[in-house]
Amino acid sequence: MAVLVWWLVLQATGLLALPITLKLLRFLPDRGVGLARQVGLLLSGYLFWLLVSLGVLRNTTPNILLVWLLIGAISVYLWLQEGQEMLASLRRNRPIIWATELVFALSLVGFALFRAYNPDIAATEKPMEFGFINAILRSRAFPPRDPWLAGYSISYYYLGYVISAMLTRLSGLPSDVTFNLVGVTLFALTANGAFSLVSNMVRATAERREAIKAFGDKVATWPGILSGLLGATLVALIGNLEGVFELLRARGLGSEALFRWLDIKNLAVTPPSAHWYPDDMWWWWRASRVIHDRDLAGQSLEVIDEFPFFSFLLGDNHPHVLALPVVFLALALALNLLLWQVSPRSPKARTERAGDEKARGWSGRLWKGLQELWPGSPWDWALWALLLGSFGFMNTWDYPIYLGIFVLAYAIWNQARRPIGLDWLADVLLTGILLLVAGLVFYLPFYLGFRSQAGGLGMVGPIKTRLHQYLIMMGIPLWGAASLVVVSAAEGLRRERRVPFPAQLIAAATVFLTLFSGAQGWWTAALAFFWAGAALALLVWGTARREEEGRPWLPPSSALALLSVVVGLLLTGSVEFVFLRDTFGTRMNTVFKFYYQAWVLLGIAAAYGSYQVVERLRTGGLGARAGLALWSLVGGLLLAAGLSYTVAAIAAKTEGFSTSPTLDGTRYIAQWRPDDYAAVQWLREHAPLDAVMLEAPGGSYSEYNWVSAHTGIPTLLGWGGHELQWRGNYDIPGQREPDIQQIYQSPDVEATRRLLKSYGIDYVYLGRLERQKYAVSPAVVQKFDRLMERVFEQGSVTLYGFTSPAQ
Repeated sequence: MAVLVWWLVLQATGLLALPITLKLLRFLPDRGVGLARQVGLLLSGYLFWLLVSLGVLRNTTPNILLVWLLIGAISVYLWLQEGQEMLASLRRNRPIIWATELVFALSLVGFALFRAYNPDIAATEKPMEFGFINAILRSRAFPPRDPWLAGYSISYYYLGYVISAMLTRLSGLPSDVTFNLVGVTLFALTANGAFSLVSNMVRATAERREAIKAFGDKVATWPGILSGLLGATLVALIGNLEGVFELLRARGLGSEALFRWLDIKNLAVTPPSAHWYPDDMWWWWRASRVIHDRDLAGQSLEVIDEFPFFSFLLGDNHPHVLALPVVFLALALALNLLLWQVSPRSPKARTERAGDEKARGWSGRLWKGLQELWPGSPWDWALWALLLGSFGFMNTWDYPIYLGIFVLAYAIWNQARRPIGLDWLADVLLTGILLLVAGLVFYLPFYLGFRSQAGGLGMVGPIKTRLHQYLIMMGIPLWGAASLVVVSAAEGLRRERRVPFPAQLIAAATVFLTLFSGAQGWWTAALAFFWAGAALALLVWGTARREEEGRPWLPPSSALALLSVVVGLLLTGSVEFVFLRDTFGTRMNTVFKFYYQAWVLLGIAAAYGSYQVVERLRTGGLGARAGLALWSLVGGLLLAAGLSYTVAAIAAKTEGFSTSPTLDGTRYIAQWRPDDYAAVQWLREHAPLDAVMLEAPGGSYSEYNWVSAHTGIPTLLGWGGHELQWRGNYDIPGQREPDIQQIYQSPDVEATRRLLKSYGIDYVYLGRLERQKYAVSPAVVQKFDRLMERVFEQGSVTLYGFTSPAQ
């Protein structure tokens, strides 16, 4: 029933924004119907956050419904304007819509079943994420209160948690359950988003061909569905090739020399398994540590190389996962722009914008002039800036990547109306600046209070990624992406053998960089630069040159796929030389964030490239068909290798589906720590919304501070290491540590009274961890009894509180 209720809320969110989506992505073959949920969640989340931040609304369920009504009113207006056209599109795309909804529903239900067998909100980042959601649910206004630094607001990109809290309120389910349902939803939206994007790319290319057009849209349906399923699999479902070596090791296969050469962290020391899959604890974690850096002394350095399925398996609802479904919306916006069918100067364009030209005064005349330069209406531009700008508030690392891809897509589109030159460059730069400024302005209340640990660029130095580790990590999507480059080059040579000078220049630079990197022994950089440069040269060649009818020989979908290859590989190549400085002082986080997006971009390109390979070779001669068979064999083996990690990790994570299923992520606490669980339930029921508590602080990823995380009630200090990362310094946490120690260790009543009053503490938690860390004496317990009331007591837990504000 929880999954059903949650599904209904998600469906309502998508339906609410469906007309907006159909208008926004109107040049896609299905008009973006599969991405309506992303649009609905983002628009409702943004509007609710903004109105609460400005003090117009309070953070309540009725006000969320009010925001829904506002978005619904916009959709109704659009439907009244273009409803017949939208309805005709929905009917025409009925098969693909059914397929899209089936992919989403099966992904949601299937992953909910998996999560029900490992639901615990424990370890890694889960307590932090759970604390954020609970803190937002308890905050009357925004920015929400930081659950681990009482008196301060959250200094982190938290829009994804606002949306999670909104869904929690709308569903009426407890956060103990919705935390896991959020993770399940992220998987379903990612699979569905990849499916929708790739199917649109394939259908747009198929319907472009004259032979296809003669038979109607249905010819492109099945290629779109099958390619979309491959895209969902490559992006959301498979693991990297490390899983193959895990299975070999588990069966006692492979020499010790092989595993020493692989140098995957901790793999060589694992014993054989009693099962068909590895059975050492958390073996599946090693797939996120394939890139294993060592300093000049041979000492191991931590590097993170997560990929989407690992994130879903782990169950952390971290910002890089919360923002993942929006990636496909951003790429769909770029594809929609590349498919823009109306020239800015055409009569049809002027007719489409007739409503905008009714504007009066200088603003109307200004916009009428701008229409001669740019596509779309003011509402298109506003939504582009708002939706792309959401990355800055969801996972700031992603913002420059996807804003950059959209601006580059605009640069490609702009070649249809003016040659490459200074005017073209100025137009592209101005477009990027306008979108960036607007995106920052839309989310200005967030940026005004945001603090970051970022400290500029750092040089990587002599440390370089070993090529075999890079291929273990990226080999599967790289195979399909490289195939796309090869088949696109063959198509270009078939259509037009003369390569324009800009493409020749890029090709020459690519050869130089590849040879130079190889000569230095930087083989990973050489590989990344070679394929990125080749894709870029093809992109420039295929979009700059025109056929007789004035249309580029490179289809818009191929342009987006090649652009994804360029950006994805440059992301992985760049971390061989530079990284973004943070509190860790190494390239760990930069590799993590850049490889994550590279996986997605290369996965999308690989799925589309697979379609192109099949289409080019299946109708050829004997040699072409033999090549297709060989290519399919290699691709099938790689896909099976990636899925081997998926199957084995699911079996291990669920303990063979042997436990009792539940989506309640706190059930384990009720079983193993019943006293603490009962105290949490008491606080949830009785503590005022603005309450402040004190519990013992602990190190990051420890079992400390789970009471504040499970209730959302701010404590004086939580995981100090995380606060350091969020705020860029440890000044405030450092000042509070001795005060907390004094409260728990000093028997001085008056000194403790002053500290409790100065920090506005309403409850003091005295449990097993507090007694252990501070060796709480009987005299201290007597002090608390004199100062406060025992408002809750069970077993090892005593909760002290003031009976009235006066005390």
